[in-house]
Amino acid sequence: MAKIKIVVSVINPIGCPSSNRPIPPPVGDYFDFTEDVVLKRYKKKRPGHGLPTHQADRLAGIHSGTVTLLRITGPGDRFYKPGIYVYQYVATYKFKNLAKTPLKKGQITGHGLALFDSTTETLFELPIRYAITGGTDVYAKARGKILELHNATNDRELYIEL
Repeated sequence: MAKIKIVVSVINPIGCPSSNRPIPPPVGDYFDFTEDVVLKRYKKKRPGHGLPTHQADRLAGIHSGTVTLLRITGPGDRFYKPGIYVYQYVATYKFKNLAKTPLKKGQITGHGLALFDSTTETLFELPIRYAITGGTDVYAKARGKILELHNATNDRELYIEL
């Protein structure tokens, strides 16, 4: 089974939650997003060291999906302290062929939960981990995990098993 680890960075996010949403948001509230991603690293290759320096030459594809609020924890919750928002993430990475890299044309789907602490207005668990649940083309049998690092360059690590 082939294993690939890549790091992509988000550029041009579109559709993040608006600032005029009600607080607390109602269960079922959702937002859609789409963003371009650029290849930042694979193996020991990075821009200027095995990868092109210019971002335009490393455009990997897009990442789009929906995030839905499923649960707001309250007193007596069996799993989390009160005030945790449990969001479901359902998204797809649509990659293009990127010469001399492991990225090939196809899609990878990801699913999972993200927890947000409403009292501190921060993510409750970092990094956020999502499951790779399948894909198309060369990724038809893909599985693995996606880590959202929430660092300064908004990196995502994808651990793909084919």
